[in-house]
Amino acid sequence: MKKLALLAAITLMGMSASCWAAVNATVLLNNYDSNIPVLYMATPTSTAVPAGANVSVTLMGGPSAGQLQPVVVAGTTKSVIALDGAGFFDGGVGSVPGVTAGGTATFRLDAFLTSSPGSVFSSATWTQATGKWDDTPPASPPSGVPTLAVPAGGVTVGAVPEPSTIALGLLGLGALLIRRRK
Repeated sequence: MKKLALLAAITLMGMSASCWAAVNATVLLNNYDSNIPVLYMATPTSTAVPAGANVSVTLMGGPSAGQLQPVVVAGTTKSVIALDGAGFFDGGVGSVPGVTAGGTATFRLDAFLTSSPGSVFSSATWTQATGKWDDTPPASPPSGVPTLAVPAGGVTVGAVPEPSTIALGLLGLGALLIRRRK
């Protein structure tokens, strides 16, 4: 009986290890290779320029648009990547949760001002193939790991203008007059 239990335990451990290895899809976390920078617009009427170091990005990935989770930099828990000041970022290799190595994944790149990480100002969504990177020592340079295929439109972060005090006052006054009239 002990031999049967030991054999079952070894089989289950082997199956769980092979399942973990199968869900280890990776991509290169950079937009240098696609040459599509994250852009920034100071006002809605200004010209878009490459975003500065005050902008960060988070890549979300998963098997479908409804199952996106943060793609973390391999070997860390880090999922936020700062831009280099010219609209580009490089976070190394990222592990895509829930996607089999070499499978297709859906990605969403969220850009935000570093000072307000909860406020996503812009995002782009696309689907692309993933790869597999063996990061066991000695870790070889990533080969066979696809780069991010950021869509041609890219991501543009813009400042959202706040309504002025006068505009809010006039709206309140208008609502008061309408209510009073009834």
